[in-house]
Amino acid sequence: MNKNKKIFLVNAVISGFIAFFIADFCASGTIAENPTDQKYVAPEFFVILLMWAIGFLFGLITSLKFPSEQFRVFAIVIMWVSIPLGFQIGMVWAIWANESSVAYAIQEVLVEQ
Repeated sequence: MNKNKKIFLVNAVISGFIAFFIADFCASGTIAENPTDQKYVAPEFFVILLMWAIGFLFGLITSLKFPSEQFRVFAIVIMWVSIPLGFQIGMVWAIWANESSVAYAIQEVLVEQ
């Protein structure tokens, strides 16, 4: 395995774990925000994982087709940027659906600042 593939795989594993934990945390909420017995009160935040998967596939295709260092960096940046993009989409979706107190709490904190 060459250097480009190793670097891409390490970044994919690390960003994948981060994307999973962010999506799980946002979807499940805290005890104060989850008065029901459901595990996930805001499943729309799993769009973070979907966006990460799209970024990963795009990065994988880019790194396989164009093995130069410039495209490797581009592929890694796209993969990492897909996490906050998925978070933003999840927030908009949660606020639009009027189902998530997690999204309202985060929105209120962001508006106050």
